[in-house]
Amino acid sequence: MEDIRRMFVTGSDCCNSFQTDRRCRRCTPAIRRRWALLLCLAVLSAGQSGCSLFVMAGKMIYGDPKIASKFKLGTGMDLAKDDKTVLVVCSIPESVRNEFPSIEFDLIDGTIRRLKRRGIQVVNPDDVASWIDDNGGYWEEPDELAEHFNADVIIHVDLNRFSYKEENSPSMYRGRAEGTIYGYEVRKVGDEKRVREVFVREFIPVYPANSPIPVEVPVRVFQKRFLDHVTTQITQMLADHRISELIK
Repeated sequence: MEDIRRMFVTGSDCCNSFQTDRRCRRCTPAIRRRWALLLCLAVLSAGQSGCSLFVMAGKMIYGDPKIASKFKLGTGMDLAKDDKTVLVVCSIPESVRNEFPSIEFDLIDGTIRRLKRRGIQVVNPDDVASWIDDNGGYWEEPDELAEHFNADVIIHVDLNRFSYKEENSPSMYRGRAEGTIYGYEVRKVGDEKRVREVFVREFIPVYPANSPIPVEVPVRVFQKRFLDHVTTQITQMLADHRISELIK
């Protein structure tokens, strides 16, 4: 630690002090690295998480690079660049649906809006909802969806849990959800469409991550914030995103 402190004070790895000659071109990136490291050390010594500060320090030095989505890493497909048409469906337990009647629509709508912003083509969700309603309100296999819609990829968000109150603290809000995202690739072979599972990942969003907030915040406002957090996390699993988007 003393060596690190001395580096900041003397600038020993570059010039003799921070008040360097402007002609020393390599001083500027060296100074940036020192200050980024000093910032991170200060955060750690203060006992704070510092996630946002680490991200900002990295952005200061390296810019704002993209992070490959888990879907692309797992399948080799880039939904935007490969011009894939995506169909999004969601399954909700009856217990969750009873407490949050609009949650299925909200999750699908929020996810689709964010996918579109990233240049991903999406099957009209109203058409999918109408078809499901006409078939008894449910579907059993992704093959059924592939047969009736022109989609290259089917994304199934299977939600198992959704709550917004902190456990054992009724006066505090903290959103928690649990679920699994399934991805199916649809390929046409002759006159037939063949569907195969290519992606399975669990997601467990928690909002806020560090600590709950008091119930003075209107419940509808908090629920909307949490839903935005959930759909953002789902979208980031499916599409590339900037490192700055991880700042909370």
